[in-house]
Amino acid sequence: MNKQQLARWGEETAQNYLNERGIRIVEKNFRTQSGEIDIIGFENDDLIFFEVKTRSSIKFGYPEEAVNSKKVEKIEMVANEYLDNLPSNNLNWRIDTIAIIRNPHTQKYQIKWFKNVEA
Repeated sequence: MNKQQLARWGEETAQNYLNERGIRIVEKNFRTQSGEIDIIGFENDDLIFFEVKTRSSIKFGYPEEAVNSKKVEKIEMVANEYLDNLPSNNLNWRIDTIAIIRNPHTQKYQIKWFKNVEA
């Protein structure tokens, strides 16, 4: 499985994981000139911008470590562009990370949900 396939698998796995936990997904791979947000969904009335990070090992660190302050600032920029296009911008919103480590040999994986990631 190459990097793109692993990323696509990770986003699908994250989507299933979130659906099972009651997240209503409204957008996937939302792109602007500023960047991309992997998944956008609602938890009750809160709008959540999800960054999904998938790794096949921790050789270069845990996946959640890749969501650093620079990445969060970029997500915030794209999130604000998304919010600008909504009829009501009085929503509570946050940025969460879904971190997945998939063992390439057994196909088993660990998934963690980090809520309210900040820059």
